[in-house]
Amino acid sequence: MTDKRFATLIAGLVVVLGQPLTAGAAEVDGYIRSSDGSLVTSGSGDCVRTTFKDSTEYPEECGYERVVEKAAAVESGATGTEVTIVESAGVVKGDQVVAVTDVAITEVTINNVEFAFDSAELSPAYKAELDTASEFLRPHRSLLRQGLAYLDVIGYTDSSGNDAYNQKLSERRAQAVADYLVEQDPSRASFIRVVGRGEADPIASNATEAGHRQNRRVVLEVVPK
Repeated sequence: MTDKRFATLIAGLVVVLGQPLTAGAAEVDGYIRSSDGSLVTSGSGDCVRTTFKDSTEYPEECGYERVVEKAAAVESGATGTEVTIVESAGVVKGDQVVAVTDVAITEVTINNVEFAFDSAELSPAYKAELDTASEFLRPHRSLLRQGLAYLDVIGYTDSSGNDAYNQKLSERRAQAVADYLVEQDPSRASFIRVVGRGEADPIASNATEAGHRQNRRVVLEVVPK
């Protein structure tokens, strides 16, 4: 298969992935076989079908090919970033996609990194969490970086203190997380950006200690190409 043809088939597969797949879409007619079990072909070389639509066979001899593609989905929420690696397996014939299935092969949630009051020190617990997420995603590193322009490491504070102080504290928190991520993998330095947003964008009420704790955070945000 040429690269151009492979790209065409994948493009068709992507279109199908965006549409619901019914049970019937994965079925094709059965095939007539000779007494020795081989497929019967017509004068034009096509496999001769039966009238029954109960076969899930896709014989290579009949021109079917299996195409497998992986994709990464990254979604940032209020409490963390969810990374999912999806493997899509499709069966194609010519330029037509006749069946497709999606399987999530890796799912990792990277929770917001929280900090103690007036602190920019990354705790051992959050270091361990970042280590675990990094290890799960290591086999998919090249895939994750294909559509990545930047990884923004964004620091926040609660509402205690004045604006100028909180801005600097949020930057220090973001820098602490960025430094640790680069320590894990120095190549990350080329696409990590450190951002401080002070006490902006709270995700919980600053009227309670629990809310203060949630707002003292660093989040990871993927900026696509």
